[in-house]
Amino acid sequence: MTNKNDASYIRTTLFLCDAFEIVSCEWPKHAHSAVHQHGWSQCHVLVQEGTFENINYFGFKTETTIHEPGQVISTPVSASHEIKCISEKGKTLHVYVPPMSDKLTKTQLRTPSPVDLKKQLSLHLSTEAVGWSQLTQQLDQIQAASISTHSPYFMNQLFSGVSSETLLADQVLAQTKSTMATYEASPVFTLVEQEVVKSLGELAGWPVDQVDGVTVPGGSSANFMALHCARQRKFPNYKEQGLPAGTRVQVFVSEEAHYSLKKACVVLGFGTSSLISVKADTQGRMSAQDLKEKITACLEQKAVPLMICATAGTTVRGAFDPIDELAEICKAHGIWLHVDGAWGGPVIFSQTHKKLVQGIEKADSLTFDAHKLLGANLTCSFFVTNDPQILLAANDVSGADYLFHDNSEVIDRGRLSWQCGRQAEVMSFWTIWKSSGTANLGAFVDRLMTVKDETAAWIKTQSRLKLVSQPDFLNICVQVLPPAGSAAEEKTWATHVRNELKRKNLTMVNYSTTTDGLAFLRLILAHPQVSSNTVKEILTWATEVI
Repeated sequence: MTNKNDASYIRTTLFLCDAFEIVSCEWPKHAHSAVHQHGWSQCHVLVQEGTFENINYFGFKTETTIHEPGQVISTPVSASHEIKCISEKGKTLHVYVPPMSDKLTKTQLRTPSPVDLKKQLSLHLSTEAVGWSQLTQQLDQIQAASISTHSPYFMNQLFSGVSSETLLADQVLAQTKSTMATYEASPVFTLVEQEVVKSLGELAGWPVDQVDGVTVPGGSSANFMALHCARQRKFPNYKEQGLPAGTRVQVFVSEEAHYSLKKACVVLGFGTSSLISVKADTQGRMSAQDLKEKITACLEQKAVPLMICATAGTTVRGAFDPIDELAEICKAHGIWLHVDGAWGGPVIFSQTHKKLVQGIEKADSLTFDAHKLLGANLTCSFFVTNDPQILLAANDVSGADYLFHDNSEVIDRGRLSWQCGRQAEVMSFWTIWKSSGTANLGAFVDRLMTVKDETAAWIKTQSRLKLVSQPDFLNICVQVLPPAGSAAEEKTWATHVRNELKRKNLTMVNYSTTTDGLAFLRLILAHPQVSSNTVKEILTWATEVI
C-alpha cells in the first residue's frame, strides 16, 4: 500500500502483521512529517539514503539530532517527534512494534459501568490456564478499556501524561525486582534515593550535608512521616513510653489543606479533635493571624502545639500558604514546620516562581510528589527533612550498629521507612531528572504557568465563564453559566457540564463546590503537552453543553 501525505513524502507499507509493521518512505528535499506520536508503538527508523533531522519532544525537553545513512532514529514510546529530509532526497525504512492502529491512540475518558466491564473483559480467575497469545489479547483489552490518563484531556487529577523516561525506568525495575529494605539487596538504588532526596533538600535551601529523607507511597504517607517526626522531636522517649499521661497535642492546618493530616492524627492516636483548622483568605491561603490566635488558645488549654503544616499548592485552588510568616510563628513557639508540597513543590525548580514558597528553607520537612506535576510513576513521593537524626530516631527500631557509611549516611534505607519491602520508585523520578536536568524542569514549570496566565486572561473575555479565584498555580477553577434563557440551576450547572463532557468522551475534568454550594470545574495543567488552546477547547465544549 502506497500513499503520498501532506508533507510530500511517499509511504509504502512493505509488511504488516499483528506483531510489527514495516514501512518504506521516500523523501524529496525539505519534505517533513508533522509533529506526531506513535501511540504505544515503538518506532525505529533506518536511514537508507540522504541526511535527516529528527526532533524528539519529551515534554520536559527537546532533542534534535542529525542522521546519516546506516544510522537509526528511535522515537521512545509516548514521545512526539518530527522528521525532515535535509538532503536532495532521502529514503527511510520504518519498523513499528506493534503496528500503529487506532487502538493504540484511542482516548478513553468515559467511565464504563462495572456491569459493562465485567461483560466486556475476561476478569474471572479459574483453575484453567490461558495461553500466552490469549493473555496478551486480554491485557490489550484491559488497556483499551482503562481511562487514558496519558491524554492532555485528562484533567481529573493532579497528574496527567505518561513520560518516556518512566517507561524506561520501569524496565529496569521489572528486570531487577529488588527491595529497598537493605543496601545489600539494592546498592545502586540506595545511592539513587540518597542523591534525589539530598538534591531536593538542596533546592529547598537546606545545607546538603544536613538533608535526608525517604521515598514513600504517596503524599499522605509523607505528611504522616512529618507528624511522626514532629512527635519524636517533642517527645524523644515516645517510642518506649508513649505520650506523658494527660498530654494533649494540637496540629494546625489550613481549612483548605489535604485530608491526609486528619488520617495521620487518627493513625498516630491523637484523634481528629487534635487537628485544628485555620481560616484561609479569599485566595485560599492560611491566615497567619488566625493561626496565632489558635496557638494562643492551645497554650491556654495546656495543650502542646506540635506541628504546623503549610500547604504549597492546595488540592482545589492551588493556593500557597505564607511559609515565611508561619516559620516565624513556629520559631517563636518551638513548633515543627512542615510544608506539604505534594502538588506545588516543583516550583522549587523554577527561578521565576520559587517565590511562591518563600521561606521554605526555614521549614523542618517537606512533602514532594514527583508523580504529579513532574510525571514520575504512581506513587513516587518523598519525605525530606533537614533533621536526619530525628528521621532515624523516629523510625529505626532495629538497634543495629551497621547503619552508617564512613560519611555517617544511613546505609540500610529500610531503617528510615515504615515499609519493609518496597520497590525503588525513586528510579522513575531520577530518570526524568537525569534526562531533563534541573533547568529544563524549571522551564517546564514556567511554561505551564504561562499557559495558566493566558487561559485566565481568555476566560475573563468569555461571557459564560467566570473564574472562581485568580489562580496562583496550575489549578483553573471556573464556573460555567447556563445558556441564556435556560431554566437550569446556576449553582449546579457545572456538575451537569462535567458529566456531559465525560459522557461524550471529550474530556475528564474534576469539579468542586464553594462553601455556599456553587459548583465549578477544576482544570489541572499538568500534561507535558498541554497548551492554552487545549484548555480553551475544553471550555468551549463546556459552553456548548445543553
